[in-house]
Amino acid sequence: MIDKQGRLFGKVSIIDLAIILAVVLVIFGVFYRGRGPEVAVASKTVQLKVVCPFVYPDVVPNIKVGDQLVANNQLVPVYIKEVDVRQAATTVSKPDGSMILTENPFRKDIFLIIEGQTTAVSPYQIMLGGQQVRAGKDDYYVKTRTAELKATILNVEVK
Repeated sequence: MIDKQGRLFGKVSIIDLAIILAVVLVIFGVFYRGRGPEVAVASKTVQLKVVCPFVYPDVVPNIKVGDQLVANNQLVPVYIKEVDVRQAATTVSKPDGSMILTENPFRKDIFLIIEGQTTAVSPYQIMLGGQQVRAGKDDYYVKTRTAELKATILNVEVK
C-alpha cells in the first residue's frame, strides 16, 4: 500500500492526504458549527393575576379587556382578559397610633387577569412578554399601546 517514497498506492502522498482530510474536516465544522438538536418546545399558557395600585382615575379608561401588551417596542402575544377597578385601599393613622384600612377617594386599584403563550417555562423561571414573572414581584410593568402601569404579581398559573 505505501511505497518507499511514502505514497499511498504509489500515487498520493500521505502528507497530502492528511492536509486534504484536515481541510474537509474544517469545512464540515464551519457548516455544522452551533447546530444543536432541533427540538420542538411546547408552548404553554401562563395566566397572571396582578394589581396596579394607586392609579389616577383618568388612566383607568385606557386599560380594557382585549388589550395586547407591548415589550421591547413590539406587541407580544399577551392579552388582558379581565379588568376589575376598585377604590384604592390605604392605611390611615389614628390619634392613638393604631392604623386602620380605608378607601382613598382619589385613586383606584386595578386588578387584572393577564394571559399569554410562552415557550420560556423552565424549572427555574417563567418568562412572559419579555419579563420574568413570579408571585410577589412588585416591579412588573403592564404596558399597552395606550397605558403603562407598575403592578405587583399576585398569582402565577401555568396551564
